[in-house]
Amino acid sequence: MPPEALTPLEEILARLERLLATSPADATDLAWIEVRRGQESTEKHRRDASDHTERTVLIRVRESGRIGLHHTTAANLSDLENGLREALAQARLSPPAFRPLPPDITPLPRVAGLHDPELAEMSPARAREILQRMASRGETGRLGWAEARVAVLNSQGRRRTVEATSAWAEVSTSRLPGAGWAAAASRSLAGLGLPELLERARQRQATGEVGEPPDGPVPVVLSQEATAVLAELLNRHALTSESFHDGTSFLRDRLNEQVFHRAINLRDDATDPRGLPIPFDLTGTAKRPVDLIAEGVALTPAVDERLAQDTGLPPTPHLVAPDEAIATNLFLLPGLGPDGELLRRADGGLWIGALERVECFDPCALRFQARTRGVRRIE
Repeated sequence: MPPEALTPLEEILARLERLLATSPADATDLAWIEVRRGQESTEKHRRDASDHTERTVLIRVRESGRIGLHHTTAANLSDLENGLREALAQARLSPPAFRPLPPDITPLPRVAGLHDPELAEMSPARAREILQRMASRGETGRLGWAEARVAVLNSQGRRRTVEATSAWAEVSTSRLPGAGWAAAASRSLAGLGLPELLERARQRQATGEVGEPPDGPVPVVLSQEATAVLAELLNRHALTSESFHDGTSFLRDRLNEQVFHRAINLRDDATDPRGLPIPFDLTGTAKRPVDLIAEGVALTPAVDERLAQDTGLPPTPHLVAPDEAIATNLFLLPGLGPDGELLRRADGGLWIGALERVECFDPCALRFQARTRGVRRIE
């Protein structure tokens, strides 16, 4: 069956406006997130082919200093009104909440290229055709895409809407050991650069015999794909508001200290066109560049209202749930030296093309294990 069509933004706004008008709460926040996701591959059995639609509507009310929340997947007005009543009932039974922060009135940044018509019209059949036309015999590819419509409204007058698309791709030169592999993500199909992506995978194809593993520690160079996995591992376990709330972040008591090498600079920036959308968070607060780590110094995690109250840190525009803030547009800034110099310094070491099955078994120390893929000797 074809996926359910996304609700037009005009209809989403009309329903949320009517719901907001009926709310008796002191303050009401509404968020409607609707996403159509799909993926397809050239694999023979194609077990991962899919195309489906997901919807989440969040209703948050503040009544007499108490907060009530309700999530629903329903779209019709009567179900939304029932959800509002559920949130109001929960607020009456909840303990007094922390004092809300003043609303952020920063205007939305001008961010181009959030919606790609090609991705909005993508289907499994079309994706498979693109991949088959690009790849040679024995080469495989996987393409995923998403189209989102998001609306955020509140009783203080904030209105934010966006239509956005994103895509990701993986390509491999064969199913045999020594195959080259590469991956990319973008806001548009053209931005993926599929021909260049496949060429990068071909350049990573092993050309020599399988060597013996090193006897002891050796220098390691990570590909951009493997580096992204480790950056996300650090983000999830040390830089989210939840990791600070529960005390598992090893950065909890080390902010403004040099924890990393001076070459490490990690920034979250939804305004950079190379990153993925969306330009505001769940409260409708405009996203902006936020330096999380600068020259090895840990500056800030993603900060929600509760963490701001507890620590005195300024809130950041990273709310993905009512009680959780996560940076979702990470950029690890480049170092000073060229790639060739980096490889020369790691002569005799290993180059790792990808990390899979990553498991963090000790979040407080960020100890993890993973399976490496595309390992090459550096000579």
